[in-house]
Amino acid sequence: MVKAFGSLVKGLRVGLDLLMLLQKEDSVFSLFSKIFSLPTLSGTDGLDKFLTQFEAAIDSDFPNYQAHELKDSDAEILSILIELFMEKANEWSQVIFALSCIDVLRSFAITANFSCMPMSRPVIVSRSNSSGFNQRSTGPTLHMRGLWHPYALGESGGTPVPNDLCLGDNEFGYSPRTLLLTGPNMGGKSTLLRATCLAVILAQLGCYVPCETCVLSPVDIIFTRLGATDRIMTGESTFLIECTETASVLQNASQDSLVILDELGRGTSTFDGYAIAYAVFRHLVDKVNCRLLFATHYHPLTKEFATHPHVTLQHMACTFKPVSDNSSSTDQRLVFLYRLAAGACPKSYGMQVALMAGIPKKVVEAATKAAEVMKTKIGVSFRSSERRAEFSTLHEDWLKTILTVSKADEDGEDDDVFDTLFCLWHELKCSNQKL
Repeated sequence: MVKAFGSLVKGLRVGLDLLMLLQKEDSVFSLFSKIFSLPTLSGTDGLDKFLTQFEAAIDSDFPNYQAHELKDSDAEILSILIELFMEKANEWSQVIFALSCIDVLRSFAITANFSCMPMSRPVIVSRSNSSGFNQRSTGPTLHMRGLWHPYALGESGGTPVPNDLCLGDNEFGYSPRTLLLTGPNMGGKSTLLRATCLAVILAQLGCYVPCETCVLSPVDIIFTRLGATDRIMTGESTFLIECTETASVLQNASQDSLVILDELGRGTSTFDGYAIAYAVFRHLVDKVNCRLLFATHYHPLTKEFATHPHVTLQHMACTFKPVSDNSSSTDQRLVFLYRLAAGACPKSYGMQVALMAGIPKKVVEAATKAAEVMKTKIGVSFRSSERRAEFSTLHEDWLKTILTVSKADEDGEDDDVFDTLFCLWHELKCSNQKL
């Protein structure tokens, strides 16, 4: 008890000295005064003189306060000191709040000034004018150029690879709010997702963000489903935790939310996992229509949503380099570029990553043969899905909706019918461009 009270008094002395020093800098303190107000610090009735009395009492009665053992005779003295100290409780609260604000702003300043790559002041716009360029009615937006993760620094000291991210309306017009992200394992998908969340949090805190430019409309809440964890002591499996977190997203996400889903459905069988990932993704796209980043290794999803007007396909790029001048086409090293590129990634390159992890080459070759057998025996559903880019399950449902337009009109579902017609118009437009 003596140690806690003594540390509080000594700590407040350091903070009080800082505040009195800042008060002498009129140009600086005038800015701080817009954020917080302070009681009288100096003078006869100031906190400075009041605190000095308690410092003297601590030094006199408890000179070794950090290792002092409280005795019965000390309890009364300490009780009186605390009671007197609490007479200025409101003033001390103001001082502590001011010091907290200064600490946060100092951290923001250090983050902005000492970063290894560009930082920018975010532009936060309202949904009614979220593009920032005209007065038309628009929806949520998140537009960042040169986004990078401030902690994704390589062991060799290399700098992160910046990427551009555009969800929702921007200065060039409408863009889809959903990014369906594919790419190889270790290619940088999760890093991009985390960098996006971090940038939005920093922007809405009032800090500079790690990118060249950042324009966004306010995000009401960020939902994330990342990683694989279980709660073994309560009998909750990895997949149950995954579904529980996903359920929270589906039940609570709004149009103004930012949703980050990473490899949904991997905790169960391939077909069940794909079905869940498809259904969740489609619900978020068609019903919620929030800003969504969905990273997956289920490549049939890219076929199902290849021409959906509310979805954009991108992937983390990679390339192959020969191990030596005499290397065959099959004996090449996978190189990650960490660059966001347009379109879907053709595969996840799991076998190449397995080799990089140290799995013996013979085992990987056996796995490759086994994968071909599995594709032949049980991969029919996936292959047929990949061949249906011209007419996916989305098209089937849209057609069913058109066939029941009259009933929708009677039930007052005009908005849903309009969305369906818009999607079909977009499909026809894309098909004509391909031809």
